[in-house]
Amino acid sequence: MSDAKNYSGGCHCGEVRFDVTADLSKVYSCNCSICVKRGALWAFVPPESFARRAGAEALVDYQFNKRVIHHLFCGQCGVGSFSQGIAPSGKEMVAINVRCLDGVDLSAVTLTLVDGKKWWCC
Repeated sequence: MSDAKNYSGGCHCGEVRFDVTADLSKVYSCNCSICVKRGALWAFVPPESFARRAGAEALVDYQFNKRVIHHLFCGQCGVGSFSQGIAPSGKEMVAINVRCLDGVDLSAVTLTLVDGKKWWCC
């Protein structure tokens, strides 16, 4: 993660908060059913680069299809700021919704389109 930086983020109401070290040079826009409806933009990190700071008790877990990803969202405001699961490689990962990171200029982010409908998602 050569361009990795430290970020803080969370849900809309502030109940769920986290810190993450992530490289935002690769941000993914997925076309699977849940990503499209959520409007999420993703950066992927290993679990050791992610630390939940608040709101574990507020998280609600939604799984579907292959049930390899825990789509977590705040039970108070409904925002899904991150998900946790197993990557196609078999490794654990945390998917950070870049839209939920504090102070990130989304106009400066380069998006990589992913055909999640076809190969791996959810």
